Amino acid sequence: MKRTDDYRAKLELWAGEGRVLPMPRAEGIPSFECKRFTSGAEMNVWKKELLAEIARRGGVRWTN
Repeated sequence: MKRTDDYRAKLELWAGEGRVLPMPRAEGIPSFECKRFTSGAEMNVWKKELLAEIARRGGVRWTN
């Protein structure tokens, strides 16, 4: 088995590297608060509206 196929071996490789890589940040996502939904359909409507707002703003850009 290759090391890349073994999940535990991957973690050992990553942990042994010893350096922290910067995570990319997403810019262009509208701010929103915690929401509770009474159904999955209600959540899907909210998600569709959020995605439409992101599209109106020109999409999401990844930065370092």
